[in-house]
Amino acid sequence: MRHCIRGTNDTCRGRGWPSTAVTTATDEMTYLVLADRASPYLLARVRWPDVAQAITIGSPDWLDDPGLFDLPYDPSAVPVSFPQAASVALAWGRHLQPEPDTSAPSFIRRMPANWSELSHAERRALGIESVGKKPTSARALRRLRQLRASRPAIASAATAHGNGYGGEVAVEHDVTGGPANGDSNVRAERHRDVRIRVEGRAVIRAGDMTISAGLVDLSESGMECVVPEARPLLESCANLSGPFLLERQGTTAQICLNVSGWISGHRSVDSVTYLGIAFGELSDAQTEGVRRFLASALSRGSR
Repeated sequence: MRHCIRGTNDTCRGRGWPSTAVTTATDEMTYLVLADRASPYLLARVRWPDVAQAITIGSPDWLDDPGLFDLPYDPSAVPVSFPQAASVALAWGRHLQPEPDTSAPSFIRRMPANWSELSHAERRALGIESVGKKPTSARALRRLRQLRASRPAIASAATAHGNGYGGEVAVEHDVTGGPANGDSNVRAERHRDVRIRVEGRAVIRAGDMTISAGLVDLSESGMECVVPEARPLLESCANLSGPFLLERQGTTAQICLNVSGWISGHRSVDSVTYLGIAFGELSDAQTEGVRRFLASALSRGSR
């Protein structure tokens, strides 16, 4: 069963954010993602005893693999909802259907499967030999480090100008790397890290609901989303189970953060609600993934 609520707010459409959609689902299929530094590279669907299929970032054609029956028990696998799985598949050029592909070729492998340490033959068969080798712009990473290093100085300037939030500083930048609103763009808020403006989408798990909201900005400690219609639903379950799937608008860039979270606050501007979400503690790999995601947002024309 699925039930969708679509937002119709003109402000959101004008900013290029997707309409908010709330989905509840009770599918028999289990969907799982493997990620390298939070960037998804394998999507599997498993239903014992008849479905064990996967697509990857390098091979968007379904492959039958009996080793996938072991994947739900592997600590590196991230369970995702059907809407989150569909978003991952769409970024790879595949429209996810609820039913399995009956014509998918089979991969004969040595058992048992070790999904945390795939062999060269397995990586070659799955089309993921190059996973983890794609470099991030050194210039963008350097700019991100400079922003992080300048945070104390920015905080002093914000305090001197009387920004009355009483917290630490967030600095917004647009995806081309320039300030979103010029030099007046500095504002103090209750955030541990420098926030970067990243227009896109956040696909959020909240209990048995999946909520698709507009992504506004992101840091290593949390994010802000625009939620025209989903705010009451989110506030009713202030603790969010995760994972969080984040996508940059106009690109195929995605990260999947397998952490829980909670609603840290909200504000309303012209009848649009902006919701703050704080993340639980990220692993080192997830932290690096967020930094790469932010660095790519600072790279002009990055895809």
